[in-house]
Amino acid sequence: MSEYNADSAKASFSTDALATDTSEADTAKIESHKIEAIAQDVAQEMQAQEWSRVSPLAIIYFFAKTLYFLVNSVLIYSLPALAVGFQNLKENPVIAIVAVAVLLTVVLVISVVKYWFYFYKFGDARVEIRQGIFKKSHLDLPFKKIQNVKIVQPIYYRFNHYSFIELDTAGSAQQEAKIVALPLELAEKFKRLILQIKDLSHDIKNATGEGSTANANTQNAYEQEVLLNERSLKDLVIHGISNNRVWIILGFLAPFYGTIAENLTNILDSMGFDIVAYLDYQSQSIGLFILHVLSLVMLIMLFIVSFSVVGSIFIFYKYRLSRHGDRYIRRSGLLTKQEVSMRLSRIQIAVQQQDWLDIIIKRTNLRFEQNVSLPGAAGGQAGSINNASKLIVPSVTPVESIELIQDAFKVKQFTDINFAAISRRFVVRTCAFPVFPLIAIMTGIAIAADFSLTGWVVVCVLSIILFALTWLRWWRWGYYFDEDFVYIRKGLFGVNYYVFPIGKTQQVKYKQSIFMRPRKLADIQYVLASGAHKVPLIPEKLAREKADEALFIVAKFKPSWM
Repeated sequence: MSEYNADSAKASFSTDALATDTSEADTAKIESHKIEAIAQDVAQEMQAQEWSRVSPLAIIYFFAKTLYFLVNSVLIYSLPALAVGFQNLKENPVIAIVAVAVLLTVVLVISVVKYWFYFYKFGDARVEIRQGIFKKSHLDLPFKKIQNVKIVQPIYYRFNHYSFIELDTAGSAQQEAKIVALPLELAEKFKRLILQIKDLSHDIKNATGEGSTANANTQNAYEQEVLLNERSLKDLVIHGISNNRVWIILGFLAPFYGTIAENLTNILDSMGFDIVAYLDYQSQSIGLFILHVLSLVMLIMLFIVSFSVVGSIFIFYKYRLSRHGDRYIRRSGLLTKQEVSMRLSRIQIAVQQQDWLDIIIKRTNLRFEQNVSLPGAAGGQAGSINNASKLIVPSVTPVESIELIQDAFKVKQFTDINFAAISRRFVVRTCAFPVFPLIAIMTGIAIAADFSLTGWVVVCVLSIILFALTWLRWWRWGYYFDEDFVYIRKGLFGVNYYVFPIGKTQQVKYKQSIFMRPRKLADIQYVLASGAHKVPLIPEKLAREKADEALFIVAKFKPSWM
C-alpha cells in the first residue's frame, strides 16, 4: 500500500520566504504595543493582580463536577452489580441511604478542599491559575494565546449572577483552563477585552499598509451584531423527536427490566388494568393481539421520546446564532446558559446531517467544526452542544442550512452539485468484510442448531438485508471537487454532506492496496484539524491529482487554518 503524507511532501513545494515590508513591520510593532496596553487594562479591570481565590460559590461547581464524574465514570459501570443487588437494597433501604449520604459527604469535602487550593491571578498580559490537592498544577497563559473565552452560567450560578469561564487555548484537550466562579459582568468584560486582543493579533498576522483600515473595520464590528438564526420551541420539539436516541435509553435500562416490569404490573393492577389479560394471545385473535402489542410499544416509545424532547428544550432553549464581525456567537440554555463564539477563520468543515426522519420532515442539523484538540472536544457525539470543537444549529430547514454554510464558506448548494459515485468495488470490498463473515457465522449457527425451515428463512432474510444495506451505503457515497472546496456525500438511511476548504488541509494521504492497483483505483484522505475525511475508491489519476493539488495550495499560499 502506498501513501502520501503532507508533512513530508510540503518540502518539495517550499519557496523562499518574502522579505517583510518596512511599513508592515511598523504596523505590526504599533499593533503589538496596543495589545500590551489592552493586556494591562485587563489586569486592572479584573482587579486580581495578586493571587486571589474565587467566590466560595466555586464549591458548588466542584461538587457538581465531581458528582458528574462519579456518575459518568463509576456508577454507569456498576449498573450490572446494582441490578443484581437491587432487591437486597430494596429490602434494606437504610444501607442505601447511608451509602448515598457518605458518598455526598466525601464529594462535599473534596469540593471544599479543591476550592481552598484554587487560586488565580491576572498579571502583565497573562492569566495564571494554580490548583490541585495532591497533583499540583500551575497554568501560565498569555492573553495572546487565548483563542476564545466561553462563558457558562449553570443554574446554581444564575441566582447570584455568577458564571465560570473556559479559556480556549487550542492546545491539549486534557489541559483544563477555567476560572470557576466569577461575577457575570466581570466575565463578560474579560471576554470583550480578550476578543479585542485576538482581533489585533489577527491584524498583525495580516499586516499591510492598510492596517489602520483593518483596525477601523474591527472596531465597527464591535458596534453591531447580526442575528443569523434562532430556534423556536416548535423547532426544539422537532429536534427532540427526530434526534431521539431511544435505543441508548433502552440499553441503559436493560439491567432493570425485571424490576421495572414487576413494579409496572403492580401499578397497573392497582389501577384495575390487567396487563396479563391484555397481552394474552390465547384469549383473543392474532390481529387484536398484534394491535395490543404495537399500541403498548408505541406508548413506551412515546414516553421515552418525551425525555429527548425535554432534553432538547433544556439544551437549546432560546437558541440564537449571531455574527459579530468575523465571529459566530451561539447563545442557548434553559437551566445552564452558555455563550460560545467561534472565529470564522477557525472553522475547518461544515457538516449537514439528515437522519431518515429529518428527510421526511424536511429538516437537517448543521454543525461547524474546528480543532478537535480544544478543551471538551474529546469524545462526545454530534448532538452535544457542550462540545467545544463544534458549533451546532439544530433542526433547520435545508434552505437555512445552506445559507449559513454559504455565509461561512461561499460554496455551491448541495442540490446543484452533480456528485460523482465511487466505484462499485466498494460493495465487493464491504461484502468481503464484514458481510460474508457475518453470513458464515449465521449459517454455522443454523447448522449447529439444526434449524427448521423457518430458521433458514430468517438467515436468508438477514443476508438479503445485509446486502441491501451495503448497496444503499454505496449508493449514498458521492464526491465533488472544485478549485477551493471538497464536497463529500455519504449516509445510509439518512444523508450527510461535508464541505471544507482545500486550504485547511494539514495532511493528504493517498492509499492504494494491491487489490485496487489492477482496477486503477485509490483512496484519498484529507486530514484537517477537526479530523480526517476519506473519499474511497476513486480513479487513481484523480486521487493523485487532488493530493498534489492540495499539497501545492498549502505549501505555496500557506492559508491559515486557525
